[in-house]
Amino acid sequence: MPIDKKVLIPGNWILIGPDLTSFVGPWGISYAANLTPDTATGLGAWTEDIFIKTMRTGKHLGQEGGRPLLPPMPWPSIAQYTDEDLKSIFAYLQALPPIVNKVPAPVVPPDVAKMK
Repeated sequence: MPIDKKVLIPGNWILIGPDLTSFVGPWGISYAANLTPDTATGLGAWTEDIFIKTMRTGKHLGQEGGRPLLPPMPWPSIAQYTDEDLKSIFAYLQALPPIVNKVPAPVVPPDVAKMK
C-alpha cells in the first residue's frame, strides 16, 4: 500500500498506545482517565451533577474555564445523551470496584503552549 506523505506532517496523525490508554496528536499527549469510583484517583468524589456537566461541556469537572477533555474521551457524542442515560452511566461507573490508578496529566505540545 503506498504511503501518503501528508500523514508524516505534524498535525496529520495520531498515535495510540498499545493498551489504548495513551494518545498523542496535535493536542499533545493525553491519557485515559480512571473512571472507577476511587476517591483519590478516579470519580469517587464526583457528584452526578459534576459528571453530567463534564460530559455536556467537555470541561474537566464541568467547570467554566476548566481544562478540556482530551482524546480518547468522545464527549461531543456523549454530550448528546439524555440526562437519564448520563445518570445511568454515572450509576454504573460508581458501582465498579474502585481502583487506585493515578493517571499522568496531559502534556501540551511546545508549539501550542507558545501560542497561548
